[in-house]
Amino acid sequence: MTRILISQAGVLFAISILSALFAGGRGFWSALAGGLTYLIPTLIAVLLLKLFKNNPYLRSRMMVVGEVLKITLSLVLMLAVFAVWHDSLAFLPFFCGLLGVSHLVFLVLLRVKDYGR
Repeated sequence: MTRILISQAGVLFAISILSALFAGGRGFWSALAGGLTYLIPTLIAVLLLKLFKNNPYLRSRMMVVGEVLKITLSLVLMLAVFAVWHDSLAFLPFFCGLLGVSHLVFLVLLRVKDYGR
């Protein structure tokens, strides 16, 4: 899980730099905000799993609680970002940052080697 968090942070940094090249400082901060709205809740979910790693019963429960918490916190953070930055937010860099961080897990864990068998 720690490796995925580091990969997500790296992808967020790369997307933020690319957004800065194409959309300036506004694009950089929008992409960073978009990625952080998913990265922060993911970090909290991972910390919950690490906290209860010695108790298998609670760890299985924390997996479900962590996912629910991650989705809820992501939505709350997105609403907060939109409420504060609604006039200066660049939506496309924000969405690219969010999509890059959230879907990196699918790209890393998805194995399409046996697709169609």
